[in-house]
Amino acid sequence: MAGSAGALLLGLLAGPIVAYWLGEKAAGEYADPGGLLAFWTSIYGDAFGFGGAGLIFLLGPLLMFQVGWAALRAWRKFVR
Repeated sequence: MAGSAGALLLGLLAGPIVAYWLGEKAAGEYADPGGLLAFWTSIYGDAFGFGGAGLIFLLGPLLMFQVGWAALRAWRKFVR
């Protein structure tokens, strides 16, 4: 439960900040003059409109955690 909550918080809060920072370092300044706030609004706006890219971006860490957890449980069951 704690791992799922951590993965969800990572995707919802830290994900956009890290993506903005890495994108700025790799490609230069964000095109919209609003900076991080405009980037964050764009991602959350897409997710709240049930856009695929926004949902995958924000919920991706949780999904990867759940897939990894299920694979680990299946592997442990198979090994026994």
